[in-house]
Amino acid sequence: MPDLFEIALILAIALIVVGPERLPEVMRTVGKILRELRLASNTVLHELTDVLEEPPAKTPASAPKSETPAIKPTENK
Repeated sequence: MPDLFEIALILAIALIVVGPERLPEVMRTVGKILRELRLASNTVLHELTDVLEEPPAKTPASAPKSETPAIKPTENK
């Protein structure tokens, strides 16, 4: 987790690069992007968890083999 000094340094650099007029707009955009990424990652995590925790599907019991007689070749007369 970044400490207070790192956050202040990033904000100071952003203020210099972007300027004070556009900084609030850029920060809102970055916040929205981070929120969307977090929601997407949580969705993927929940879907994977659901799939991995799902009990294995029961395989149907093997059907009994049919008692059909084997086809015998016909004799030529």
